[in-house]
Order: sequence, then structure tokens, then C-alpha cells
Amino acid sequence: MLKRNYYCLVAGFPDIVLDQKKIPFSLAELKQELKYHLHADDYRLVEYLFLEYDNINFLNLLQKKEAEFIPLGNYDQNFLIEEIIEPENLPVYIKKFLEGYREENPEQPKLSLENQLTWLYYDFMISQKNEFLKEWFTSLRDFKNIFSVYNSRKFGIDIETQMIGDYELTEAAKRTAAKDFGMANELPYIDQIIGIHENTDLVEQELTFDLLKWNYLDRLNTFNYFTIEQILGFVIKFMMVERWAKLDTEQSKEIFKKMLNDLENSFQFSKDFNINEKRR
Repeated sequence: MLKRNYYCLVAGFPDIVLDQKKIPFSLAELKQELKYHLHADDYRLVEYLFLEYDNINFLNLLQKKEAEFIPLGNYDQNFLIEEIIEPENLPVYIKKFLEGYREENPEQPKLSLENQLTWLYYDFMISQKNEFLKEWFTSLRDFKNIFSVYNSRKFGIDIETQMIGDYELTEAAKRTAAKDFGMANELPYIDQIIGIHENTDLVEQELTFDLLKWNYLDRLNTFNYFTIEQILGFVIKFMMVERWAKLDTEQSKEIFKKMLNDLENSFQFSKDFNINEKRR
């Protein structure tokens, strides 16, 4: 099937770098602009990226946490509250999660609720027909799992409570204590990740983890120019840029410090990283 090209839209995207201090518009404004310009089928793929905010909102409401509602998701607060009571229009993976939660019979009982839902979300994204999304979420899952395994080993945590997905990498991590899991050929970025994990500066670790993802997106889009894949890559990058721009204040630095603290205590994802650009 021929892909739609968005020449003017992509050509009009500003140049962005990961650590820029000011951004030309907000992520919410970008999302709204894309809704106006994109074909409905392509915009649906953009919405899939924003499901990560819906996941957070959904879990907070389900557990009745007094957390601020994130408006960047695809669903408003009233919709999610109503769907928790009587699920009809939720994405299939959230419905599946909710069913296991209510019946106290989750598919992955060893995992936190966040990781249970993340597992299902990643499965959903990896099952998409769009090759960019499939490849991106497959690799993102690898990155997160590798960091989680390294942290679990470092702090004596059961790795099976931290890993997302049931596939070759997670099985290998259970069998061997080798840093490359005996999969150096299948994981060409493993040396970068080992270097990332050995860095002890938490802020630099977080920044270089995003740099690893940024460089990977560039590789994925090497031969995509004006198609939806280039737009999806820009959205993912802009999510990172806005996050770092918001953290560029004293107040935000305190929030970031707390976030890293929570990260260290939860062991959900890695807290150690450093990178030199090197990809397959």
C-alpha cells in the first residue's frame, strides 16, 4: 500500500535537540495540529503514542490516587471514570488489564500494576501493522528490560518482578548472569547500554538514556522522509524535549530529583546510563 506523504507538514517541523531550553510550542499544540493535518488512519497511530498518558491516568483513577490528571492523553477524566465502572470503549489491552484486576487474577501477578499494564500496552503496540511502531516498541522494551535486569542484579531484586514481556531476551536473562545475556549478536547496542549503566550521575544517566532512544529513532527513519513514520519519530522526540525543558527550573529540578528517587526505590526501570553513539 502506498504511504501518504506530508511534504509541507514535515518540512515545517522545527529543528529540535534533546537538551534545548525553550520549545516553539507545546506537545498539546503539536497533537492538535497533527489532528488537523493528518489522515484519520495516520492520526490514530499518533494517538497510540499518547496512550502512555492514558495508562498513567487510568491507574491513578483505578487506585483512587490523588494525582494530577494528565490532559495529554486521548481520554478525559470523566470518560475514564465511567469506563472503570462499566468498560465499553477502552482500548482492548486496558480492558484485558481491568478484567484481571477485578477478578484478582492478573496474567502477571509478580509484577506491579504499572508493569502489568505496560506489558499489555507494549504487546498492543508491537502487534501493530505499522513497521515503525512495531520496531520502536520492540527495541524500547529491550532497552527497558536490560536496564531493569542490571538494576535487579545490582540490588538483589528478583528479575522476574521487573521484566516486561515473555520472549527471547527475558528468557535469556533468567538463564545467565552474563552482561550480554549470551545475545551480543542479537543486541548490537548492548555495549552502549553497559556503559550507560556504569555511569553514576543520575541526571546524566537519564539524559543519555533519552539520547540512546533519540539516536535509535534516527536510525529507524533513515529512509523515511515525509511519511507518517517521520512524524511519529518527531512526536516521540518532542515528548522527550518538552519533558527536559520543563525540568529546566529550580522547582522542576526538585521534582526531577524526587522522580529519580522514586525510580531508585521502585526498580521499575534503570537508573544508570551513559552512551556513545553506536548502532547497528
